[in-house]
Amino acid sequence: MKSLHAFVATIAVGSLLVSGCQKQEHSVPTSAADSTSSYLIDTVRRLPPQQKLVLNGAVTFDQEDVIRVFPLVSGNVETINAPLGTYVKKGQALAVIRSGDISTYVNDYQADKSDLEVALQNEKNVSAQYKAGFASETDYLTARNAVKKAEEELSKSTNILQVYGGSSNSGNPYFTVKAPIAGYVVQRDVNAGQDLRSDSQNPLFTISSLKQVWVMANVYEQDIPLIRQGQAVTVNVLAYPDKVFTGTIGNVSSVLDEQARVLKVRIVLANPEGLLKPDMFATVHAQLADRPNAADQLAVPQKALVFDRDQYYVVVQTAPNKYAIREVSVSQNTTRYAFVTGGGLQPGDRVVTEGSLLIYSDLTN
Repeated sequence: MKSLHAFVATIAVGSLLVSGCQKQEHSVPTSAADSTSSYLIDTVRRLPPQQKLVLNGAVTFDQEDVIRVFPLVSGNVETINAPLGTYVKKGQALAVIRSGDISTYVNDYQADKSDLEVALQNEKNVSAQYKAGFASETDYLTARNAVKKAEEELSKSTNILQVYGGSSNSGNPYFTVKAPIAGYVVQRDVNAGQDLRSDSQNPLFTISSLKQVWVMANVYEQDIPLIRQGQAVTVNVLAYPDKVFTGTIGNVSSVLDEQARVLKVRIVLANPEGLLKPDMFATVHAQLADRPNAADQLAVPQKALVFDRDQYYVVVQTAPNKYAIREVSVSQNTTRYAFVTGGGLQPGDRVVTEGSLLIYSDLTN
């Protein structure tokens, strides 16, 4: 059996004049055996408008139910205790950082503690001298103020040490990164041995409960009028083909993706059992409004469409071994069919499905 490339190699090189209506024909010299093995033909048909719109998307975590953990100190990562995807409890250690900042905070605490001890002893001596008449009231008040200032400094250094997890009884320069909430580690951007800065803009860990997730789905331009915020949808994922998840469209983007030419919609799904995981591929089915009187429309298989220069085309077999390119407009996409208009297509016309892109490329070069 000849391959598609072998089939293309047999196409005679000729010139193709593509007119505005794009109905020029071109012959492809090949045998009947080659044609059946190299590409497939299907027919244009009339079908009733679909009542469901099928969208492709991916599961992601709920951005409104997520905590990003940043490094509070600079230093070197000693250990990682929470691999990606791990469930962690609130307060659980995620990583340990060896940090010179902690040493500084411990030293500050020890210095402030010593200053307070000195101030207390000085106040005790001045107080005794004041009672015996050997010190003035000013000396006594100065000693009291020194104690108060030393207490304030010690309180501040103690609070800083507590915030950063340092120990007042140990000079070990270690900072433990702890989980602020219970949930799953859905992103991890740190490794053991990595050097960190306290002003880093990148979080070390991202934690989400995953009790609710989002599905970000793609809507093509022609389908935008069929989508609205609050619309009920059902979602299927490859991991659970027999399970149907229900949700609603929570947001419809106002900006079209320049590269993919799609509009992003956000679907909110409850995930109490934690079955849905970030980055799972999802198929979304949106129920459309009933259109009982809508006329049947021309439909071609999805594989018959060729997208080029911001336009859709199909390759039509006009006669045995003769083909023409027709420009069409797509009004609606489904899993199997694309509903099209234009191109002079009629029910029963034969369109190339498998191999359409190869023939199109040859005819347009």
